[in-house]
Amino acid sequence: MVYKKSFINNFIFLMLLIFLNITIVNKAYASEVKVNRKEALLLGLKQISDETKNLKDMRDIRFEKLKKDLDDFIEKGPTKIGDTSDFYPLNLTQFSTEELGWGLRGTNLMGLEKDFKDASKEEGVNPILLMAMAKHETGNGTSELYKNKKNLFGFNAVDHDPYNLATDFKDERASIFTVAKHLKNEYLSEDGKFYNGVSTNGIGKLYATDPDWSKKVDWMMIEVVRSMIKGYEEYE
Repeated sequence: MVYKKSFINNFIFLMLLIFLNITIVNKAYASEVKVNRKEALLLGLKQISDETKNLKDMRDIRFEKLKKDLDDFIEKGPTKIGDTSDFYPLNLTQFSTEELGWGLRGTNLMGLEKDFKDASKEEGVNPILLMAMAKHETGNGTSELYKNKKNLFGFNAVDHDPYNLATDFKDERASIFTVAKHLKNEYLSEDGKFYNGVSTNGIGKLYATDPDWSKKVDWMMIEVVRSMIKGYEEYE
């Protein structure tokens, strides 16, 4: 009986020691985890802050260049700008979807900026040019072709029967991608059927019967860029 009591007491004492040790270890671990979590959170916040600053710095650089390119385009015209200009038809630019969207504010085309950017990336055509052409051809998204046929560029709208002959697209994205590909292959590639140099002047010679088409698109490019710059300045 004495042996049993002694064994039980020793067993209880041992279990208490184990329990106390586990409790202490758990508390220490919890404390360490808490400290580690706090450090990780602070590190994460710092990284976010650094990345935000980097993004802001890059945005500032992009828009300072855009301002210079705008002045250069207005002064020299579409045929004398360099291929690094944000107005050059084959320059894909580095602007985000949000930044491109600023260029469509106040028009019925607002919300299509992702489609313009995606088409630009896939087909290799400047999104600012595509947006400007769409603004011109649709009257900022008010034309019957746009509202009824999702046709943003007057594609196949032959003069003697423009509405009925114009392509009826399933959606705006299809229209944008179709014309971006058409421009790249037929107007902006040296082996293209309608190639006359890489400029709005070159495109306009055979894209439309309106002799002032390129001038109107140039102005729309200026409008898009000025609106983007305004959005940037307001964002800042």
